[in-house]
Amino acid sequence: MRERTLLGGFILLCLLLLAGCRAGNIAKFEVDDFSKAQKIVIHDAAGREKAVLTGEADLDRFVEVMDVEGWRLAELPEDLTQAGSFTLWQEETAKLFQGEKEAEMWEICTFQCYEDGDYLTVDTGLANLNITFAIPQSAAEYLQSLLD
Repeated sequence: MRERTLLGGFILLCLLLLAGCRAGNIAKFEVDDFSKAQKIVIHDAAGREKAVLTGEADLDRFVEVMDVEGWRLAELPEDLTQAGSFTLWQEETAKLFQGEKEAEMWEICTFQCYEDGDYLTVDTGLANLNITFAIPQSAAEYLQSLLD
């Protein structure tokens, strides 16, 4: 049970990083110099890139509609068909004395969604650590609309 709680917390952390780090401490930087190049890359079931969400409004909407508080750990039914994936990326945190070096993007996690159900599998990038959730129908419909 403790492992499930920790895994759920990790998933929440991924989404909070996506939502919260954009606020940052902008007062120390010029707005143009401190652009957060966070993005969500959307792929169809065949792995072809369909779209990239990078705008602050799009990212905020994604986080809001996902309604993480409504997620529940679940077993993935065997008869589901994969619809596509959403890979969450974030710019590395600017470090003191980093200079003019370009910050690199790093992958936070990937959401796999399915056509025939309100399920989502989160691939954390760690070996054998994929977590499946039953998600609210509104979140599943939103993800499907991004894939269409």
